[in-house]
Amino acid sequence: MDQIGTWITNGIVGVIGILGLFLASRATDSTFYSLGLIVFVLAVAFIFYSIRRGFDKAGARPRGPEDTAAHSHSP
Repeated sequence: MDQIGTWITNGIVGVIGILGLFLASRATDSTFYSLGLIVFVLAVAFIFYSIRRGFDKAGARPRGPEDTAAHSHSP
């Protein structure tokens, strides 16, 4: 049930981000243009942070060049 709430929250934040882009596209001055872009960037950042939290909760870990499990060719 917690994941459904996350999906709904991210959907609402995504719509708010798109509304920010519409605000920026219809702006008549630089203040509303900047505000619209800031709203969009914050919405995208929130969604990426939510994705990161989901991977962290699932136990995923970053893999890098020093990670031998990522480069193992043995069965």
